[in-house]
Amino acid sequence: MKLQIEKLILWPKNGRHYREVKFTPGAVNVISGSSKAGKSAVIPIIDYCLASEKCAIPVGTIRNTCAWFGLLVDTNEGMKLFARSEPGRQRSTDDMFVLEGQSISIPARIERKNSNRNIVKEILNRLSGLPNIGFGEDVKFGFKNRPSFRDLMAFTFQPQNIVANPDVLFYKADTTGHREKLKDIFPFILGAVTPQTLLASWEMKDLERRQKQLRSEIKTLADASARLRGEANSWYFRAREYGLVGIDSVLSEEWPVAVEQLAAILMKTSRDAQPKLETIQASITTIGELKIREEIIAANLFAGRQKLNQLSGLQRDADAYVSALETMKDRLSLSTWLKGLVKKENVTPIGALVSPTLSPSGELDALCEALSSIEDSARVAPIVPVSIESETLRLRNAMNEDSDELDAIRKEIRAIELVDAQAKGQALREADIDRFLGRLEEAVKNYKEAQFDSTLASELEKVDKRMTELAPLVSVDLIRANTRKILDSLSAHCAKITPTLDAEWKDARIGLSITDLAIKVRHDGRDDFLWEIGSGANWLAYHVAMLLALQKLFMAKKAVEHPVPHFLVFDQPSQVYFPVKRAAQVEEEHELNDEDRVAVRKVFKAFADAVNSSEGRLQIIVLDHADDGVWGKIPGVVLTEEWRDTKLVPDWFSLPPE
Repeated sequence: MKLQIEKLILWPKNGRHYREVKFTPGAVNVISGSSKAGKSAVIPIIDYCLASEKCAIPVGTIRNTCAWFGLLVDTNEGMKLFARSEPGRQRSTDDMFVLEGQSISIPARIERKNSNRNIVKEILNRLSGLPNIGFGEDVKFGFKNRPSFRDLMAFTFQPQNIVANPDVLFYKADTTGHREKLKDIFPFILGAVTPQTLLASWEMKDLERRQKQLRSEIKTLADASARLRGEANSWYFRAREYGLVGIDSVLSEEWPVAVEQLAAILMKTSRDAQPKLETIQASITTIGELKIREEIIAANLFAGRQKLNQLSGLQRDADAYVSALETMKDRLSLSTWLKGLVKKENVTPIGALVSPTLSPSGELDALCEALSSIEDSARVAPIVPVSIESETLRLRNAMNEDSDELDAIRKEIRAIELVDAQAKGQALREADIDRFLGRLEEAVKNYKEAQFDSTLASELEKVDKRMTELAPLVSVDLIRANTRKILDSLSAHCAKITPTLDAEWKDARIGLSITDLAIKVRHDGRDDFLWEIGSGANWLAYHVAMLLALQKLFMAKKAVEHPVPHFLVFDQPSQVYFPVKRAAQVEEEHELNDEDRVAVRKVFKAFADAVNSSEGRLQIIVLDHADDGVWGKIPGVVLTEEWRDTKLVPDWFSLPPE
């Protein structure tokens, strides 16, 4: 994708003149400067103007003095200015200002917004040529959402915390959401999945839905045919009863023919009905058989009900007898207590308390004997066996079954009696036949609509054929094979770049793991991730080699623009060569030793080689402490600005308003 950065613009809050940083397209643009000059704010500003979700521009001087941030870019559609307002106390704002044209004059100030972040995202999506296709959860290649221009920023920015990070290779891939989305779309980014493949996948998904729908409709019709067949037989039987068809006529097994037979009945009227003695007699015989069954089942129900009542009575009598014994025992239990009192010494005789004419011991003995008799009776009281409960349950279940069968028989008798006037002792009436024909007409209409549509089978055949044609295009195995092939090509590009850098193992083959979004280094017969290898110089070398190799891959087809923008921004690539500074020396300008200068120069030389071989299609911006003594006189490398006596935010931004 052609997206060359022409200018970075800042508009101050005090209304004074804006500040612009001019870049050279198709070159390595170097902004060299000391610490705290604003170099590390460049990537967040570019990202913010390209519709990032959040504002990562550092708080402090830049946010306090700037009202708007802008980016002038050159695209295949001409020049475009994307400006976005400073969010203030918010985390971000969607307010944007957009100008488009073959040439653009930078406005002295921006008074109000004329666009928003979503519109700018759609513009960038269109410029990148991303397929405008929505993807759901069931998509074959795992895209939960369509690839967006914002996803592609992972391949363009290498901020200070990533440029030599052994754990993270891509911008914002350290967050779960961005990481998973990036893994989802990686086959598309590499070209293993093309826009044509996505379209074919989308069509395949539609075809799969249509195939499922057609099969369901055909199955529904097939299932319904059995039910409709039963209904049709019933209609034909009743037509025989009314004498509308011959007694020997049979409904065809072929459904279309059967429907036509029923439709032919509609050509007749009640005057055409010729009830035959045989048909009427058949109904009478059927009803007689049903009546016999009805009587048998009714008798069974009566007998079962009587037996159930007997079992219930037996249970109740046994329970009542036991309850009476318990009551008598409770009342007589006082006698044993009184008798015990009489036996104790120095106790007033019971007779003196009750009546002088009673003999305490004789009366109490009689009561105790009665209690003993009651207890003996209780011990031998009948206990209802468990088998009676089981028999009760069995009887109830049997009666329920008989009741259901009796209801079914009576319904069947009523159905036959409705159409058999002889069974009722009445003559068939013409009005009944006319009503029957009216209902039959509606039924035949429904049957014709429900007939198996041969076009469904024909359409299903076409869908199956098209799916067979598309299968090779959306083959997961083919996608995986293409992905492996492209990753091998990427490793081959890296193999040409790595030896030119300060890597420890210059002949090691490096590859990209999509699953881990990480670099793997193959050395001495084993694969190691970057975090398993020491030295910041190695981390930087492999990062640079992989990012440049990816851009080489993206620009391989000159006739077709790749969706990823052909620009890269590196922040502080030389930091791995900085010595550890003491706290008191943090503000001091760092001087590289000769060995480090050679190593850093190799990085700039690799940048220049990539730009020069791209025929002006690739632009690289480098933000670094290194001065022109390191990268000077390398063809393709230009000084954009030097921020040692100056900074990104000029002094006049802090002046009072004009």
